[in-house]
Amino acid sequence: METFLGNVARSLYDEFGEDISSVRILLPNTRSRLFFLDELGRLIRRPVWQPRYTTVDEVMRSLAGYAPVERVRAVAELYKVYSRYHKEGFDSFYFWGEVLLNDFDQIDKYRVDADMLFSNLRDLKDMDGDLSYFNEQQRAVVRRFWEAFGAEEGYSDEKRDFLSIWRSLRTIYHEFRERLAELGLAYTGMMHRRAAERLRSGEVSADDGRPVAVVGFNALSECEKVLFDHLRNVCDARFFWDCDDYYMQDRHQEAGLFVRENIARYGQVAGFVNRTDNFVQPKEVTAVSVPSGALQCKYAADFLRDVIARQGYAGKETAIVLTDESLLLPLLYAIPPEAGEINVTMGYPLRQTLAYSFVERLLRLQTHARRKGGTSAFYHADVTGILSHPFVVELEPEQAGRLNSEIVARSHIYVKAADLRQGALLETVFTEHGEWREVAEWVMEVLSAVAGNGEDEEARLRYEYVGIISDTLRRLANSLEGCGVEMDVPVFASLARRMLQNLRVPYEGEPLRGIQVMGILETRNLDFRNVLLLSMNDDNFPGNPAASSSFIPYNLRLGYGLPTPQHHDGVYAYYFYRLLQRAERADMVYSSRTDENSTGEPSRYIYQLEYESPHTVRHREIGLDVGIAVPEPIVVAKDEAVVRRLERYLGSGGETLSPTALNTYLECPLKFYFRYVAGLKPEDEVVEEVDMPMFGTILHKTMELLYTPLIDVPAPEQTIGKLIGSDAVADTVERAISEVYFHGGETNRSEYEGNLLLVHDIVIRYVNGNLLPFDSRLRDFTVAALEQRLTAPFAFGPKGKHAVTFSGLADRVDRIAGGRIRIVDYKTGAPHTDFAGVAALFGKESGERNPAVLQTLLYSMMVTRMQEAGEMEGTDVCPSLYYVRLMNRPDYSPLLNLKDGRSITGYGPYREEFEAYLDGLLTEMFDASVPFRQCGDTRPCTFCDFAPVCRR
Repeated sequence: METFLGNVARSLYDEFGEDISSVRILLPNTRSRLFFLDELGRLIRRPVWQPRYTTVDEVMRSLAGYAPVERVRAVAELYKVYSRYHKEGFDSFYFWGEVLLNDFDQIDKYRVDADMLFSNLRDLKDMDGDLSYFNEQQRAVVRRFWEAFGAEEGYSDEKRDFLSIWRSLRTIYHEFRERLAELGLAYTGMMHRRAAERLRSGEVSADDGRPVAVVGFNALSECEKVLFDHLRNVCDARFFWDCDDYYMQDRHQEAGLFVRENIARYGQVAGFVNRTDNFVQPKEVTAVSVPSGALQCKYAADFLRDVIARQGYAGKETAIVLTDESLLLPLLYAIPPEAGEINVTMGYPLRQTLAYSFVERLLRLQTHARRKGGTSAFYHADVTGILSHPFVVELEPEQAGRLNSEIVARSHIYVKAADLRQGALLETVFTEHGEWREVAEWVMEVLSAVAGNGEDEEARLRYEYVGIISDTLRRLANSLEGCGVEMDVPVFASLARRMLQNLRVPYEGEPLRGIQVMGILETRNLDFRNVLLLSMNDDNFPGNPAASSSFIPYNLRLGYGLPTPQHHDGVYAYYFYRLLQRAERADMVYSSRTDENSTGEPSRYIYQLEYESPHTVRHREIGLDVGIAVPEPIVVAKDEAVVRRLERYLGSGGETLSPTALNTYLECPLKFYFRYVAGLKPEDEVVEEVDMPMFGTILHKTMELLYTPLIDVPAPEQTIGKLIGSDAVADTVERAISEVYFHGGETNRSEYEGNLLLVHDIVIRYVNGNLLPFDSRLRDFTVAALEQRLTAPFAFGPKGKHAVTFSGLADRVDRIAGGRIRIVDYKTGAPHTDFAGVAALFGKESGERNPAVLQTLLYSMMVTRMQEAGEMEGTDVCPSLYYVRLMNRPDYSPLLNLKDGRSITGYGPYREEFEAYLDGLLTEMFDASVPFRQCGDTRPCTFCDFAPVCRR
């Protein structure tokens, strides 16, 4: 097919022949250079020297005499100037510093008078004379902006803040540039402006005696215009512009906004043969609506298969253009094998590599580290993240796995560094550094330790990624060191992330072969027969430039000729139409999904093609079958394997059943199967906040520690009364927290964080205000045991054919009047002491059951059987529930209450009925013909660990 670069190559070769090596060719990007060389290679008949290729930045740099400054160094130097006028920390300044640097860059590229731009309302009269080089419209825009501010005494806080910074920007701009000039450094705009000034003054020249060809540019800054003027006037430059009559002759078409001006100013090479009616030639144009990004990539695979079916190949005449780089990896996975070779221009995002994720975790480790009493400790999530990272698991699998398990088991929130330094690698990793220079060196040292030197592809890639990261961190450290700005570790970590996240690792390949995968900027000057554009949503292409940050308001940008949203639209319109003008087929895919990131609207350019162009836009809508199938009920039959597992609970030597297990079966037989038969359980994790189970455990442990000295002490109520409000209670709560929450670690209240402080105070209040006062009013009781293990067999089935052993841990066992035993169970949840009857406890409706009552009655059953076996003294058992929230009420009773108003003072009268229902439940549980089914009542599914399995 005929291409723009092919026409340029032919024109230059016709003029210079084999002397084409004497030509300097100015191109907008490297990719254009490669394709131009390929086109030139088709014309020459014998080996010749290549032309000399260059870019605008290279020319400007040679003319300006400055070295380019690292962006971080530039922002740091800018901060040193800015901080003389405004008090702000470097961490909070950095974002605004980048915004300000971008503004300065554009001011210089467009040769704006900074003194006039950064004037203010008080200078308005003086400005009139200085704006003489503006046209009337520009002058009106600038005056209108400042007049809108009105009288200064009526300014809002926002206007005062804006003007406070604005009035200092003129001085900051000049001092910043002077500082960089002293160092021999410059940002891009400063370099361009310096080169333009030297060209205009005649101090330097771009003429080296060679003819120049300027190929395929579009929007030009004022500095670039100065350069191009010089090339035209001094260097006899030839200008080649790629355009089409469709958007050039229609003044309303923004695609021709800049090229029309360029051709009028510089002309086109005489005799240059370049067809300009390509856009109106027949094209197959399709707009495709898909509901997700993943389906865009799937459509790309179908697109390539169709191209291959039509042409027999795809090759370099086919381009897939990504306007959203996040689709690169899904696209590469979606491209079918028959597509053949692929050439990716965009590069692999470093932030999506394991090497970057490892560095991210290292930086988090140092950012969240803390030091107390001379001891370093690291946040648990950062530690487990590193220990589970593939780089560490590969080198230290045993130590990493063991340490991970210990951290989760002991619920450490912060882990002491000394406990982690096991092995050479872990000793290097888990070392705290409080200064950013140390952190930079430490990260590079750790990366060197995990880099590896294997010969396989994975090891080679890891070594390359690690090398790129280390080089970047070294440059960052050198830049920061050179400007002398002090910062803390979190700020350094933020800067490192910012630099690393923008890096791309170039793909290896043959650029002139295979399907071309590229971004929109890489398409400049290139032509393709088949074009697929992905993510053609309006908020993505052309996007919303007004959302970008700038200190310079829109009206001033417009008045002073700086880029505005209209400039942005003109640039992207040219990219779009130029890409399509020689294409025979163009498919544009957009996502119709509406969310916080997208409106789901197709690009305005799709509408323009449909309503303005001579082409018929065919619309396709790819749907997604969202029919939700009702999940089939899950039923687990009790086959031979399941029965064998169940039999572990049968007989005196088997496993025991707990009240919790029985309640689980009543709640949902399938959940019982998952947890107690199949042995599944949720993965353990460190819980930072004190949840309700942990709160209850702390309170239980507190009462155990307080009452242990009272075991077998007759009439302990007076001693209990003396504990109320004493230091012993607070000390005991802290001891309970140390044993339960910190797993025996040495801690004190000064180390409590988050809601642990609140829990500490609430437990003290419950103990002093509810539990102890209630027990101090009791008479004729003795604490017999605390946290006592209760165990009793239970025969069930016809003639007691089978038997299970129930086992549980009673919070407290008291001896009370009449030789009876009282079972006390502490409850910190919502009070629920009444129930409809024994039958309701074994019912299928969750609202009718009362797990707390059932548990207490099971304890009573176990104690009764232990009494009958002579393992425990007593005549009957009184089940009691201590709901600590209510125990400060004068009328509170811990007895179990039936809804008919009766209270259960002993287990004996209810034993026969209770054990009959228990017999029936166990018979069903172990009946091989009764499968495990999902519960019919879905209320318990809300907080079930296995809900994702059941899809409820």
